[in-house]
Amino acid sequence: MEIFLQYGLALFWTITYILIIFRGFQDRTCGMPLPALCANITWEFLFAFVMPFHPLQMIVSLVWFLLDCLILFQYVHYSKKAYPPRTLLPVVFSLLVVALLLHVGMVIEFHDQEGKYTAFGINLMMSILFIALPFKQGMKGQSLYIAYYKMIGTLCASVLCYSLYPDSFLLTIMGVLVTIADLVYIGVVHRVSVVAQGQVPIQHTLNK
Repeated sequence: MEIFLQYGLALFWTITYILIIFRGFQDRTCGMPLPALCANITWEFLFAFVMPFHPLQMIVSLVWFLLDCLILFQYVHYSKKAYPPRTLLPVVFSLLVVALLLHVGMVIEFHDQEGKYTAFGINLMMSILFIALPFKQGMKGQSLYIAYYKMIGTLCASVLCYSLYPDSFLLTIMGVLVTIADLVYIGVVHRVSVVAQGQVPIQHTLNK
């Protein structure tokens, strides 16, 4: 059971990244919030190159890291018109440094060599931030496929984590909250896609 959940987690999140990249190039935008992207890419760097704890995990983290590098490129490239490089690049670099330091600090503080606490913290932050994206940029960089694959991948991670650490109240709570946030995100994306197709004001549709 656990091996299927591991492969499911790897497969569905890889598909999610690929869909985000494809939609990003299509819409000329970045489909992932910057704080979540910086937290993601530094976690993957840490556990692919510095603290790998399992061969499969190392390979998957490396693949995700490379995909996230593409997403980060999209963010920097497509944000140049909105933010001057002298402002944008220092902000991105600072967020990357802060995220990496927090990951290392939590690994040491919680004796968490597998990075599970930081991983679920990232997932919770990401799921919450994703909810705001459709309100900010409509369906640019977003799709129902991204929302569904993201939820399935994270659900695999939550079930796997519960099977491995059933006594961890914190991990269980974060897994439940992430699932709830992902369901809300799916609902929001569905509503906003209906708005985009029918040209109905977003506020009117969401207030129904």
